[in-house]
Amino acid sequence: MEIQNQLIKLLTTLLVIGFALSTPVLLLAVMLSKIGECFKYKSPKSIIGEVAVVTGAAHGLGRAIALELAGFGCHVAVVDIDINGAEETVEKIHQISRVKAKAYKVNVTSFTQITDLNAKVTRDLGMVTILINNAGILLLRNRLDPAPEDVQRMIDVNLTSHFWTKTVFLPTMKRLRKGNIVTISSAASLLPFAYHTTYTATKFGATGHMKALQLELAVEKQHDIHVTTVMPMILDTNDEMSDLANISKMNRLYPLIKGQMAATRIVKGMLAGEREIKIPFIVDILHRILNLLPLSWQERLILISASNKFLSYKEISLNSNVPKQ
Repeated sequence: MEIQNQLIKLLTTLLVIGFALSTPVLLLAVMLSKIGECFKYKSPKSIIGEVAVVTGAAHGLGRAIALELAGFGCHVAVVDIDINGAEETVEKIHQISRVKAKAYKVNVTSFTQITDLNAKVTRDLGMVTILINNAGILLLRNRLDPAPEDVQRMIDVNLTSHFWTKTVFLPTMKRLRKGNIVTISSAASLLPFAYHTTYTATKFGATGHMKALQLELAVEKQHDIHVTTVMPMILDTNDEMSDLANISKMNRLYPLIKGQMAATRIVKGMLAGEREIKIPFIVDILHRILNLLPLSWQERLILISASNKFLSYKEISLNSNVPKQ
């Protein structure tokens, strides 16, 4: 047994060394493949007549995605706790498309309400084959010393709700043997954001959730159910976050991303069956390069490039008013 264990350790060590030696080649291959994707045309699948549920669709990125889906002929269930904003999204959909769309007031942290939503959408629009997990909280009311209930609420909205929507909507997709689940995570799940720990943790969880789900679907040979995880940098769709990024100069690391551009990229990637979408794609390259380095080096490089921005964010958070949720 001892000899067997030693052999296993030796083989493992050799595999690690082999991977380390081949990593530069693999990294170059990834970069070339990313460049190649810019020139390669993929015929998108048709979603005409399909039904999508978009959470957090009363405004911002969720609204932009809902409009984008409607432009492709997809019926849309506009889901948000802000019913007035959701109804405005429906009006905008009807201005550009003849698809069916309806607003639903739902607290996504409630499993019961998600279950009721499925029944209502199936009755009103048809069986759901596209799920966009977009609802989320970006900022805590007290960003540096948050109340326990605010931390729990962010966890429930940004992460726990994804388990409820998956549990409710995935069985229908499995029966039909087709579907798309898109989760809006964040680049913060790849490149952590100091003084934003709760948000970062929820996004790490959301990304991990989708990776595990992808494996489960592969094991079950559900090859026509596609999982897409979106990891964008800071978007311009939230006024408070945009103001904070501008004041703290976080936008100097990378300009704020237009919500409409992100929505177009997300739906295009979903239709092409992409598993992960990093916006901008340089996030993917940076993440892969950083992961080649020892952890202490990774932290040092992040601090060299962003420590002043983090400190500025902290100072602004100390002096800021309580943001709306």
